Amino acid sequence: MSRPRLTRREFMRLAGATALTAWPAAAAAGGQAPAAEPSERIYRVALVPCPDYGPETLAAAIEAGWRTSSPPDVRGKRVVLKPNMVDVSADRPIHTDPRLVEAFVLHLADLGAREIVLAEGTSHNRDAEDLFRRSGYEALARRRGVRLLDLNYDDLVTVKSVYPRSTLLRHMALPRTVAEAEVLISLPKMKTHKLAGITLSLKNMFGLLPGMVYGWPKNTLHWNGIPLSICEINATVRTHYAVVDGVVGMEGHGPIMGSARKAGVLVMGDNALAVDATAARIMGVQPGRVDYLAMAQRLRLGSLRPAEIQVVGGPKVEDVRTDFRLDPEFAGLRARRV
Repeated sequence: MSRPRLTRREFMRLAGATALTAWPAAAAAGGQAPAAEPSERIYRVALVPCPDYGPETLAAAIEAGWRTSSPPDVRGKRVVLKPNMVDVSADRPIHTDPRLVEAFVLHLADLGAREIVLAEGTSHNRDAEDLFRRSGYEALARRRGVRLLDLNYDDLVTVKSVYPRSTLLRHMALPRTVAEAEVLISLPKMKTHKLAGITLSLKNMFGLLPGMVYGWPKNTLHWNGIPLSICEINATVRTHYAVVDGVVGMEGHGPIMGSARKAGVLVMGDNALAVDATAARIMGVQPGRVDYLAMAQRLRLGSLRPAEIQVVGGPKVEDVRTDFRLDPEFAGLRARRV
């Protein structure tokens, strides 16, 4: 009798779970606790209404979210912005909207940032120059005097992974621009994902690792197991702040072939896991059912727990909940309505 074949997602999940068993042991050897326990910290996450991409609307929403959360000090510092861009389409909201990126660049400039770099390591479509041009990022960079960088071809710095014996990412080849960033900010699009369920701030960090080392579409990270790769990257490379573009997101067969879904919000904060947990709840997803978010909780990258996340800025999550249509394989992620 033949064995039933594993789906690609099942294989990735098993691979990640197998590698994860080695992680707690390595953590314990380094004097760190292997299991998640209640955090003493309360993570502040700003949930700000933002109904459109008008310049004044964005400026007001960004200022409100920044003020009410716990933002990093950017004055006099080199800030690297990492948007989400796997491809560009005139018909689908695949990438972080350039109008949001530009509004955020202006906000950081007003706060006195010494240098602002807009950086992405595209994966699905390897022609970053074409993507930057068609998305409007190239024009934005010229207009605002910021550097635009393809991370796939930056100079490299080798960084030891937090738990180097655990996975294929024992040493990470990081773009020098990322390794030397004084402030790193994730600017993802709120989207569903055909392999991960949803993609937000943590998953956005896949784009940090260069294709010239890890392949396209970052093959090594997929072989390593998507949940584990996400956690290893985010444990090793600190994201200082995250802003989720939920003005118009993507539902269905994301992250490329889905359709537009308007949530009309920005989700902002200094802990990517808490930000992602909040954004997931807005999407109608139970964050603890998302493999990589649950793993990140166990590995103490932040918190998913509502009791440890203070949502500030005005509306409650349930007030703006917008159930994104999920890929059928991830229907089990849906959260019950209260």
